[in-house]
Amino acid sequence: MFWITPILKGIGQGFLISILSFGPSFFTLVNSGIKGGKAEGMRVALGIFLSELIMALICFFGLSQFFILPEFQIIFSLFAATAISYLGFRGFYKKYQQFIRSIENPAAKSKSFLKGFILNLINPFVLFLWIGLLAIVSVYYDKTDPHYESSILINLISILFTLFLMDLGKVFLSDFLGRKLSRRVYYYINKYFGLILILISIYFFYHFISLLIPYLKLAY
Repeated sequence: MFWITPILKGIGQGFLISILSFGPSFFTLVNSGIKGGKAEGMRVALGIFLSELIMALICFFGLSQFFILPEFQIIFSLFAATAISYLGFRGFYKKYQQFIRSIENPAAKSKSFLKGFILNLINPFVLFLWIGLLAIVSVYYDKTDPHYESSILINLISILFTLFLMDLGKVFLSDFLGRKLSRRVYYYINKYFGLILILISIYFFYHFISLLIPYLKLAY
């Protein structure tokens, strides 16, 4: 019965992380639920879940040391900032007729899934979150306990599934609100989320520069 405590802790931690997370994946998920309904939103949520699972397993199996290298963080931050700014500008500057066509011709199922998967995967702060979570979670358990590693893994998986269920809840709520809105309101919501992604990308560019300057000083 050792697994009960890790599950309960994971549920509580996952719930807290979910209500405090407002990154690009959150806004994309909500926008997908409003614009494309439950089906598209659930595919985006599944893509987010898979990317989170990959990151959690990478950290658990000790590969996170590679991701804290300055060179990796600099390149990764630049790539994330560029990709998210592209999505933001694309959403913000989309014309009304183009937007209406995108609603009438919904994205392919694989495209919705990949949107959630890639957008979450390229967010450097999600990676740092899982590195930090592994460090925090491991403190809760005794290293001499024969179930030490199993408890950590169960705790992380419980966080993952809690995040996934919370994301599904956001999708259903977004779909419910979306059915009460006109297409014109849809359009402005899409522009609003595009603007938010642009602002997030500006912060990522700032993060990239803040990593690059000290690295160049050390190099020269």
